[in-house]
Amino acid sequence: METKTNSANILIVDDEIGPRESLRMILKPHYNIFTAENGNSAIQLLQQNEVDVVTLDLKMPGMSGIDTLKEIRLIAPDVMAIIITGYGTLKSAIEAIRYGVFDYIAKPFNVPEIMSIIDKSIQRRKLNLKVKEMLDQRPDVSSIENPLPDSGFSSPSETKGFIDLGTAALSSSPENQNCLEFSKVLAFTLEEKDPYTSGHSERVCYYSDIMSKRLSLNPKDRNEIRISSYLHDIGKIGISNRFINKKGTLSSTEWAIIKQHTRKSIELLVPLNLSPNILSYIQHHHERFDGTGYPDGLSADQIPLGARIIAIADAYDSMTSDRPYRKPLSNGEAKNELMKYSGKQFDPQLVTIFLDILKEMEEVFMVRDHARVPSISY
Repeated sequence: METKTNSANILIVDDEIGPRESLRMILKPHYNIFTAENGNSAIQLLQQNEVDVVTLDLKMPGMSGIDTLKEIRLIAPDVMAIIITGYGTLKSAIEAIRYGVFDYIAKPFNVPEIMSIIDKSIQRRKLNLKVKEMLDQRPDVSSIENPLPDSGFSSPSETKGFIDLGTAALSSSPENQNCLEFSKVLAFTLEEKDPYTSGHSERVCYYSDIMSKRLSLNPKDRNEIRISSYLHDIGKIGISNRFINKKGTLSSTEWAIIKQHTRKSIELLVPLNLSPNILSYIQHHHERFDGTGYPDGLSADQIPLGARIIAIADAYDSMTSDRPYRKPLSNGEAKNELMKYSGKQFDPQLVTIFLDILKEMEEVFMVRDHARVPSISY
């Protein structure tokens, strides 16, 4: 096969010649294409060639698509997998998701859609490999025992609403400083290509830390919450933005895919030997106070304090930031939403504390700017 230099390698696995050849003809001008008519042939090709993306039918004779995907993950754990099938069900989708599916497309597909998803999967693979390289070169973060000095964050900058963490205080401990700095770099790497999430983790860290400080948490606990805040969305690296930024209501399958990001976060971070607290805060920041959240349906004090803090910070920043599916809420609207879901989604005591903090911030700016209160959304 004549290969295109610097082009991605795509493996199309489908027992039906029509869809297989149609997809091959669509992708051939742009990528190096391999095809397989069954799971066994796909496995042999993967053993002999480096592949960036696999498109996979689920219903095939012999080895099923799910079984093929399981084998693919053993051979090529970093390959991007896209399910393209006319026989998809929620059950099959969730089973495929467990094995790291990037996207899930129903037949018949259209050309612009498939080209867009293939391109995004290739870009995401590049980002995955970049993050993996960073993890391989990670500093020693097996311990964060030494406490942070209680120096807090730098003065807020009006050019960013009032948030500027560029000179945030760090631990005097090399282990703490390395861990926090590494978490920042990792978060920035994940967000740099997406204007809708750029700076999100930094702002969540800011809001989380001011709540932690108000609660008089000790420096070690504050630092663990800071690190968790930066890394809370790292699992989204393996999920298509088509779901994360979708306009309109998510289907059951799409929602199941989104909910996997907490599990993916832990899978990525376990090799770092971070403290159990940090992993717990990240894993449970989408639990709800009334027990209807995920991944484990924890409620009230069962949810770790750090996770409850991050949940409020995450929700507030998401509400007051621009998204493809909606305009940002105003500061007042976001506060009303926090009050509306206090005791349901959020810890009511923490909501009260956070609203008091926001009120104090507004009063500071009211005095400074002669009764002009700038919005904290941007």
